[in-house]
Amino acid sequence: MSEKTADEAIELRTKGVHQAILFAGAVVAGLLLGWIAPLVINWALGIGGLPFEKPMELLQRVINSWGAWVLIVVGGVAGAVFGLVMLGGLVGLRVTARDLTIVVGSDKTRFARSQVAAALFDEGHLVLRDPQDVDLIRKKLDVSQQDVLAALRRYDWPIED
Repeated sequence: MSEKTADEAIELRTKGVHQAILFAGAVVAGLLLGWIAPLVINWALGIGGLPFEKPMELLQRVINSWGAWVLIVVGGVAGAVFGLVMLGGLVGLRVTARDLTIVVGSDKTRFARSQVAAALFDEGHLVLRDPQDVDLIRKKLDVSQQDVLAALRRYDWPIED
């Protein structure tokens, strides 16, 4: 492995295969909910007196006129949208000798090495503290704690055990 220079960054993000599984799981869950929805609607309308009866009757009319597949498609689309939202919320990290950047979707929060007196993990959250022992950030990351600690050690960041 080559020696890291001050300008080289270690990028820690959720693996692509894990992102694909997360997205596919959300789509499948949406499809399943769309598939089960007609059964639940029929059952609920059979009981009567439940809240949201009018919207359920509307959905029942959609099922009767267009078919149950409409709810399956809507469920799949909703699952895909939910999956994309979840992927956009994954928290990654970029570490160099000069700075550390927390990456959430397109949002980035950068901390200069001079701002950080200690880095540690507390209950699974990365905590960065300033010289006055005040938390700069406390963030749950979606990457391995061991990988984060290895990256910080690689650039001699102050790690508190």
